[in-house]
Amino acid sequence: MKKIIKSIIKIIIGICYFAFFYWLCLFSSSSFYGDFNLYTTIRSDDGEYYANIYKHLPTSPISIVQILGGNKYFTVLYNKKGEELWRVSYFDYIGEESLVDMMAFPDETNNVFICPTNHGLDGHDFSKTIRNHKLQ
Repeated sequence: MKKIIKSIIKIIIGICYFAFFYWLCLFSSSSFYGDFNLYTTIRSDDGEYYANIYKHLPTSPISIVQILGGNKYFTVLYNKKGEELWRVSYFDYIGEESLVDMMAFPDETNNVFICPTNHGLDGHDFSKTIRNHKLQ
């Protein structure tokens, strides 16, 4: 009987570890965003793009530590129609002092969006997307 109880306890502990891991990795603090956590909007000079800066939500121990450390924000890029084009990784955080520094939007000479994160600069090259859109 004791072996069965020990086995059941081990299974329950294993399931708890598994659930905790998924909670940390899949329920990111930047999974949910909208007007309720919008901090500011930065527009490109030509008006073709804008980046919304959202506040992270305190949904996991990792996000709580990052938020308390001052890294409260993340970036999502949109085109002028309001369609989401790109967003930073779920695990990237931005401090308030870095929000506008080094942000670069795609333009006629360069099709790359660049924004700061706690891991350095991040971004996406839209060369194929923009070129295909202009051909249509």
